Order: sequence, then structure tokens, then C-alpha cells
Amino acid sequence: MRWSIVVAVALHGARVWAACTDDQCSIDETETSILDFDFVDSSTLTEPVARVSGYSASSYSANNPNEDRFKVHIEKDTVFASVLDGHGGWHVAEYVHSNLINNTKAELVSIAAQSDSDKDAAIASKLEAAFLRTDDDLKALLLPTFELGFGQVNRVGACTMLAYLRGDTLIVANAGDVRAVLATKNESGHVVPHPLSTDNNAKHATEKARLEEAHPNEDNIVVCKSGNACYVKGGLQPTRALGDFVFKDAAFNTFRGSKQRGGGRFIPEPYTPPYVLALPEVQTHKLTSDDQFLILGSDGLWDDVSNEEAVELVQHFISLGQRDHASQALVELVIAHTAADYGVHASDIAALEPGDRRQVHDDTTVVILFFT
Repeated sequence: MRWSIVVAVALHGARVWAACTDDQCSIDETETSILDFDFVDSSTLTEPVARVSGYSASSYSANNPNEDRFKVHIEKDTVFASVLDGHGGWHVAEYVHSNLINNTKAELVSIAAQSDSDKDAAIASKLEAAFLRTDDDLKALLLPTFELGFGQVNRVGACTMLAYLRGDTLIVANAGDVRAVLATKNESGHVVPHPLSTDNNAKHATEKARLEEAHPNEDNIVVCKSGNACYVKGGLQPTRALGDFVFKDAAFNTFRGSKQRGGGRFIPEPYTPPYVLALPEVQTHKLTSDDQFLILGSDGLWDDVSNEEAVELVQHFISLGQRDHASQALVELVIAHTAADYGVHASDIAALEPGDRRQVHDDTTVVILFFT
């Protein structure tokens, strides 16, 4: 068992913090600490729905308040799960949390008439439509507020991930850098990660190339401050998101008076929006008996934990009969890694107040769906 799992089990199981170096950890049996989670939720279903037998979900703040949101919505034959990573504030994430799944259900009403051979593609199209509908509705609400002089609303957004499950169909729609990782058994019986999303971030070559092709005369279309910190027009790392309307619509880049009014940040010329897309990338997967669970996580998780580590840790908690706590263990592993990076005790990181924590780690939200 790798040291990362030893740390997470120590953090979660016995609530004993471990002091870690790069290659080993020592357990302090006298000191205990519990993370002050903002939200924790779990459920074991009496009967599986769309192959889902239960879930574990947790959210832990770095910002004050937490800018992440999550939702697991289970109906008779369908499961929806979302993770939303807000930036510039919590407001867009909260709006999407309240509206995206309802908009998706409304878009899906017409799907029943589709033949089975066409249904998956039709569902994927409806998920795309729901993202765009949610973004358009939000824009209509925010524009009058912006025009009143509340300039800061032009840069509030949310990376948005939605997983849809029905029967043996799993469809993941992603606008941003929330990540979906499916855990599946390989030929040797080992549980391994299989990504079902790509990180829509300006540091990635494919997204950078897309932006450069769409805006060929703008040298500042992507500005990199370091290898892992690249920004669309120097201002936003995600290349897809809901909200962030200054990157989408000129109406949010113009005031009728001084641009200093209202505190908004504006993009100078050359300016040819849209730069950031609300249209999600969609991946479809047919579940099999080899598929064990699905992890949805905000980038607060993936900044510190690899796909392999995450899958290994969740599988370990399943083997302990403690799957309900697996999402908390992943968050606690983020804190353990952060402490090791700074050369301090994990309890020192955990003791930081929300707001101060943002200097060392991000809001971290995890949803895990377990399959039969």
C-alpha cells in the first residue's frame, strides 16, 4: 500500500494526523484532528438505479465562503450528479446548482420518442442544450444588474460537470476543469482509472490551439505566467464555463460611463468574443460489470491527487467496508499532500481559517457514484 493511502486511512479512520515526508509518514498517536467539512452526504440505495448502488459526497472550503457546489439527484430510473467549481464568487455555482438539472430534465422530455439506436446521441445533444440554456438564462438575469453598475458580475463563473446515468448508459458533460474518472477492472483484475473528461484549461495544447485558431490576430489570446498557469486573455484559466460573460459577450465589457464604475475588470482591445464556451465536451460510456465507481472532483482534488491515487484510495475504502467515507478520505488526502508540500503538520493546514486556507489549497469537492 502506498504511503498516500496510509495517510488517508490514518486521517479518516482513526482521526490521527500523520506527519509526512516525501517517502514516508509517521503517526502521532496522541494528536487527533477532524476537518470541518462544509457538506458531507452519502447514501446506499435499497435498489440500484441505473447501476448506481450508492454514493459518497463531500465538500471542504478554502475560500470564505466555499465556491464549490455538488448535487446527486436520483429518480426512478435515472441518476444525475454534478460538481460545480465557482470562481470570482459562489454566485454562479449556486445558480447552476439550482437550475442545471431541472433544465436538463426539461430538455430530455422529447427523448422518449427516439429509437434506441439514436437515443444516446440525442441525450448528449440535450445535455449540451441544457448547459447553453442555463447559461443564456443566467446572462439574461445578470445583464440588467451589470448595466446598473455592478461591474464585478462580469467575471463570476463556474466550471460545470454533469453526469447522467440511465440503464447502462453513462454520459458526462464537462465545461471546465472539473474531472470525471471511471474506475474499472482491467484484464488482470486490478482497478484502474479511465478518464471520462478532459480538463478545459488554457494550459492544455488542444484548448490553446482552438483559441488561437478562432482568434488568429490576438497575441495575448493565452498568456502563460508559468508552465501550469495559463490564462485566456490574461484573465481566466478555464476555457469552458458557465457565467464569465466578459469573455463571451461585448455587452459585459462596456459601461455607459467610466469603466471604473462598479469595480468590474474589462478586457482591452483587441477584443473579439466569445473566448470561453458554455458548450460542454460530452463523452458517452456503456457501463459493464468491470466498472466499479465514478469519481467527480473539482480541481482542488486533482491539483494534488493523481487519477491513480484517487482510484486506489477509494478502492481501499470499499475493501474496508467504509465506502460512505471515501469522498472525505480523498479530501483529507489533499490536506496531507498540501502539508507535505509546505513541510508542516497536516493539523497546521487544517487549523487555517476559511479564506486563509486559499493561500495553500483550493475548495475541494468530491462525488463518488458506486456501481453494482
